[in-house]
Amino acid sequence: MKFARSAVVFAAVVLGLVGLVPSATAGDETWRFDSEWDTGSLDHNPTNGVHTRSWNGGPWQIWAVKRYGDGTFRFMNTGSLRCLDNSEHGVRGFGCNDGSWQRWKVNSWGDGTVEIVSTWNNHCLDNSWEGIRTVGCNGLEYQRWRVR
Repeated sequence: MKFARSAVVFAAVVLGLVGLVPSATAGDETWRFDSEWDTGSLDHNPTNGVHTRSWNGGPWQIWAVKRYGDGTFRFMNTGSLRCLDNSEHGVRGFGCNDGSWQRWKVNSWGDGTVEIVSTWNNHCLDNSWEGIRTVGCNGLEYQRWRVR
């Protein structure tokens, strides 16, 4: 009897923890972001952090999209299961939450490109020789992305 009760408690704990881990399911909308500056795809992995690299079709370059009722978005990398996060620590992949550090606005330029704006500091996602960061929005190619 004691073993059966322990097994039930263990199963409940495991199943409860499974619900805490974010996942990308088949029904999720996914996007890929290609930089206008270097044509690389936005990528996140534990070794290199957030960066761009040539499209390779891997999960590190695909982002599951969560849409909020206020028109903002959250992007979770399908390879690392980390969300695109912008804070005083810079742009990084971080455990997913619903905070302003992980909410983004996507504004169309009308030419097939968009700017991705952090709700935390109202700066644009920027890809240049300085890497991925957010800086004041300026409309230059460093801040223009194609969503595929």
